[in-house]
Amino acid sequence: MHVVHPVLSGKRVAVIEDEPPIGMILGVMLDELGCVQAGTARSLSEAMILADDLDADVVLLDFRLKGEGSEPVARRLLERGLKVVITTGADVYDLPEALQRCAMIRKPFGLETIEQGLVAALTSGVH
Repeated sequence: MHVVHPVLSGKRVAVIEDEPPIGMILGVMLDELGCVQAGTARSLSEAMILADDLDADVVLLDFRLKGEGSEPVARRLLERGLKVVITTGADVYDLPEALQRCAMIRKPFGLETIEQGLVAALTSGVH
């Protein structure tokens, strides 16, 4: 049995992911980690709308949304003071400099990787 990190209990986490199966898996993982899903988006346009009034402790943000870079949404979330965890198959050095300070989770990921990324974002100065 997996013991969940106490900092995650009840945290509101938004998921911005363009692949529905991955989004569903992330939702299940968040439940297992004691988090509450605070919102979802599957495209850059949906994510930009969500970012304007999102109430979340942290956002899991896929770096590529249907082929478009998600940097504009990440910048908007960071400007609002939200914690952002980038999910990507790309190397961290491929990310724009402004996003390299965000916590990052490499795909493919598992429950422990998601947990580590969320804890890192919530407990450090990392945005």
